[in-house]
Amino acid sequence: MRLTNVLASTVTLIALLIPAPWLVTPAEAQSPGNFSTLSTTGAATLNGDVLMCSGHPWLDVRCNGALGDGAHDDTAAIQTAINTAIANNWPVHIPSGTYKITSRITIDYAGQSGKGFRLISHGATLDGHTISSGDVLRVECSGGTPASPANCFYFRQEGTLFVTASTPDYAVRIGNPDFSDAHNSLKLDHLIVNNANTASTAGALQLNYVLDSDIFAVADSAGGAAGLALEQTQFSRISGAGSANGTGGTALLLENGFNFANTIFAFDMEASPTCLGISSPHDGQNSFISPYFACTTAVNATASTRNVLINPTFAGNVVNRGPQSTGIQIVGTGNREVWQFPSSPTYTAAGIDDKTVLSSFNAPGAALAVTLPSPNAAGAGWSMGFATDNGKGLTVTTPSGAILSGGKSLSTVTLGPGNYEFLQLESDGSNFRVTAGTRNTLATNGLQSRDWPGNWLYPSTPGYAATLGDNGNVLSSYNTSAGLTVTLPPTTDLPSGWSIGLATDQGKSLAVQVNPTAGGHILYPLANAVSQTSLTLAGNLYEYLTLQYDGSGNFRVEQVTPATAQQLGIAGIGGLSRWNFPPVSAYSAAVADNGAAISAFNSPLGYLTVTLPSIDTINPGWTLAIANDNNKTAALQVNATNGGHILYPGSGAATGSLQLAAGNYELALVQFDGSNFRLLHITRASAAAIGLTGSACIARWSFPSVSSYSAAPADCGLTLSSYNTPIASLTVTLPSTTAIAAGWSMSFVTDNGKNLTVQVNATSGGQILMPGTRGAQSALTLFYQNYELVTLQFDGSNFRVATTSPATASSNGMFPITGTPSSSTAACQTGQIQFDSNYLYACTAPNTWKRAAWSSF
Repeated sequence: MRLTNVLASTVTLIALLIPAPWLVTPAEAQSPGNFSTLSTTGAATLNGDVLMCSGHPWLDVRCNGALGDGAHDDTAAIQTAINTAIANNWPVHIPSGTYKITSRITIDYAGQSGKGFRLISHGATLDGHTISSGDVLRVECSGGTPASPANCFYFRQEGTLFVTASTPDYAVRIGNPDFSDAHNSLKLDHLIVNNANTASTAGALQLNYVLDSDIFAVADSAGGAAGLALEQTQFSRISGAGSANGTGGTALLLENGFNFANTIFAFDMEASPTCLGISSPHDGQNSFISPYFACTTAVNATASTRNVLINPTFAGNVVNRGPQSTGIQIVGTGNREVWQFPSSPTYTAAGIDDKTVLSSFNAPGAALAVTLPSPNAAGAGWSMGFATDNGKGLTVTTPSGAILSGGKSLSTVTLGPGNYEFLQLESDGSNFRVTAGTRNTLATNGLQSRDWPGNWLYPSTPGYAATLGDNGNVLSSYNTSAGLTVTLPPTTDLPSGWSIGLATDQGKSLAVQVNPTAGGHILYPLANAVSQTSLTLAGNLYEYLTLQYDGSGNFRVEQVTPATAQQLGIAGIGGLSRWNFPPVSAYSAAVADNGAAISAFNSPLGYLTVTLPSIDTINPGWTLAIANDNNKTAALQVNATNGGHILYPGSGAATGSLQLAAGNYELALVQFDGSNFRLLHITRASAAAIGLTGSACIARWSFPSVSSYSAAPADCGLTLSSYNTPIASLTVTLPSTTAIAAGWSMSFVTDNGKNLTVQVNATSGGQILMPGTRGAQSALTLFYQNYELVTLQFDGSNFRVATTSPATASSNGMFPITGTPSSSTAACQTGQIQFDSNYLYACTAPNTWKRAAWSSF
């Protein structure tokens, strides 16, 4: 309603000229009040502005002399208006303008604690630049103490209110910093605060003990405190923006008291060293919905728990998304990149890194060192991945808890050597679990064993100290000047199945020894049953040996070339010692190929066919492997003349060929048993292609502390030792043949001066088939000395002897073979032995037999 400030006579004239129904009465123009009281309860100007001084609907600050012209000191007028309004439960109105403030304005609405107070602004600015210390505007509820706070309700700032300041303190405070007053159901409609002071303590807006409130504020400071600081703010909804661009400044800070159960909507944090800081050491459960981070450090949370960032947005200037983000979890990805490539040598992971992957690509040195957060602070379900790139390594360390996998509890994990290694960790609340990893990384850290050594290394130093990370490596003497000595790692950190290969090359010798500290022994069948602490390979060219840790403190000889086996007294156990890449599509293997792996890589066609030698030209133990390479497939066939057969579970007795499955790196290994070729090793795809069952058996060791053991289908692949049996011998009963499939296999070894007997099941047990004089038997007893070994494999009906140590073979009639040479010049190879009822025959040179007559004793 507009009024015109004219003389009373003019008003009277209007009353006479305008008919009564259209006349605006003084009561309608302003109520309560009339022309007689207009000078005290209301005023009008020629510009048409209405000045309300009655308190209905509000009390205007200009009623007490405020001008809002930016020059006049309006402090006293505004403070008086506020005090009067609170005393009378009136709203205060501050119209548009700039109101110079020279001391703090205090809104103490304790007198209306249950009714509240309304501060209405139509774009007014409270200019407190001349105030050199303390806050410019404070809202408080007096009369309380920190131990017994006063409670006020329903403060409301309506419209847009600007507060400008240049103070080394917070420009605006809601509530006292000592938490002596609590403000409930407060509403800030549109509060804009700007503090130009650059002091480290200068901030914009501080909320102290605010509950159940609705706040929209834009709080900017040039200082190093906070744009918006929450001090014991709870159950409130907050939106707007904040900045504090001084050194150490934080755009939005949750620090003192209990700050919890707040929802912060689309809060814009910019132009600050840190966007979001949380140091309140209490349970938070604050939700930050779609926050915007445009600071060097997005989050720096050193305390509190269970705070959630939902779909955060990170600007391009963010360098550190959350180097300290205790108690922070991410829901949704927002615009963050899952893969991160830090350019520093170290990285401290935090809650904000949940579901991301760190790569070492941009690390300035040789590796990136990552420190995990506390698993408790990260929370159960937090996960992170790690990858090596650009020839840079990566190490992950947990400051508390442990990294758990494969029976190991580690504080540090180093990703395997080479690019593209990967590890995924997930927090269970107390520790980190390995949920995924490349095979090399798992094996390097002893979390998984390789099936067999295959990663060749060529050290140039005369000595090499093997470590846990050498699991699956093959060490060659090739690059040494005069030979290589390998020291095995301590057994205390090794997983059962840890293995290493050793090879001589270039005329250089190789020796291996156990570690002087917790090193164990090297075990292999010996006539004197004495465990060893070192051994030397026999020759300097292509000799090979594999050692495997058995989980009980010792290393077992698992594979060895014949010359080294003979030198060690265990001739007959053969293995691979070299690779051959013939440039032909058909290859005829010879005696000299014993221990070779023949690859199809250089075949001019898409395949390579390898023909085995005639069985009358090779000795038992002769070994050969074939392999696919370069997208070419390898196959194996027996010799057309006196070639024997290829035997494997389910093959029958007349199989003459074997072809690998398509695909690179497929491999099969056969060994001559004196009459035929036994399949000792084959990769799984090829095993499936030839219908070989049981190929998924897991190699492992067991040391039962019983005197009798009943094997079960699940024992496939198990090596059983007599070490812990409480009596002089362990008796093992094989499973019923109706319960297992062809290909089921199990090994048995003697240890600790205790023998071992294996027998078939009394019900549907089949027989144990032994080549030589005994044939089919229901039981087999190992030779009575330590480290004897026999491997049995089920062929669908009976159990076949797949591998045995020489003494056990001899004590069970499997070696030497029976027979009588046709003449002293009959075909033979040096070292071949036969016997009959009258003589022992030995081949002393090719095709030269000598004999000695038996005598009784």
